[in-house]
Amino acid sequence: MKHEVLTSVLVLALSLTACGGGAGNDDWASSDPSARAISASSFDIQAAWTALNNAPNSSQLTVSGSCSGTYILSNTMTGQSSGTDVQNVVTVNRAYGAYVPCVSPFENQSSIEKTDTYYFYAVNNQQYQNNYAYDGTYVYFWRANAAFPSSAKVGDTGRIGIIDKTNYGYAQVGVQEWSYTVEEDTAYSAIFNLVVKHYATTSANYQSTAVSSTEQFRYLVSGSNQMRLIQYDRLDADGFTIYGRLN
Repeated sequence: MKHEVLTSVLVLALSLTACGGGAGNDDWASSDPSARAISASSFDIQAAWTALNNAPNSSQLTVSGSCSGTYILSNTMTGQSSGTDVQNVVTVNRAYGAYVPCVSPFENQSSIEKTDTYYFYAVNNQQYQNNYAYDGTYVYFWRANAAFPSSAKVGDTGRIGIIDKTNYGYAQVGVQEWSYTVEEDTAYSAIFNLVVKHYATTSANYQSTAVSSTEQFRYLVSGSNQMRLIQYDRLDADGFTIYGRLN
């Protein structure tokens, strides 16, 4: 069975800068900023998401699981319309998967797959909000602009939004549900876990359909509103798995 390279999200590798810790951090955490800890700080994920998508970049992950190899996600800024309050920003995301070899029963997995997806963002108060996207086969419509949290702490969870996936005749072929969990990292940083669930359904009532694939994109987030992809996991209903780790 051929497994398509999923391109749910624009991914860039941005530099991570140090930031001040939240109140109440223990002395041991202050002396060792890399130590695992539950940060007391709040993180502006919406601002970090805007910064993430505001410049071209690339992230390369080493893959294990059903296949081994490399998974690369890169972005190129292509245009921005004029305007004062609301603007449209366009970016191109390229997902490139090179998987060799693959274990049973996925021996026939394509060794190289590439997908270019064009993402369009509404810009409100200088913040990027996903609005719609398209690739060579499908169009992706957000039911409402993506809503990333502007003040999130470790342990927080929530929904970002719902996407209707259609063909170019605008017949629905699937739904994506984006949600998040904020996980611990250090006293001065956190992990933003973006969870994307895919439903292969022609009905807008997707919740009555089984999940066909789940992706998790884990970003390291600093208090200075920088995000960096460090981990990618994928699990399909047929058992196909991908575990990607930053090189």
